[in-house]
Amino acid sequence: MKKVTLTLDSETLSMLERLSDQRAGNKSYVVREAISRMWEAEKLEGRLEDLEANPDFQTSMALALRQIEEGEVISQKEVERKLAGSRRSRRKTRS
Repeated sequence: MKKVTLTLDSETLSMLERLSDQRAGNKSYVVREAISRMWEAEKLEGRLEDLEANPDFQTSMALALRQIEEGEVISQKEVERKLAGSRRSRRKTRS
């Protein structure tokens, strides 16, 4: 590993100290973990941007929005109610 020097404002330093206190005082671990999480978030944002730029995704979302606006969707509670009824019917036919 390589040692680096950072300049932090007092608020950020306070956050680093509080976080590192919970990790046996390991400030390096906190910084590495923060960088790793930020890196993963950046990758995720890139994938989301790629997805949103995909014409098939845009078409699918436009269709979903139209269906919502036209009331062609049902609530989660309605889906659960229908599934419960379907399960009861199947149990009766098996008996």
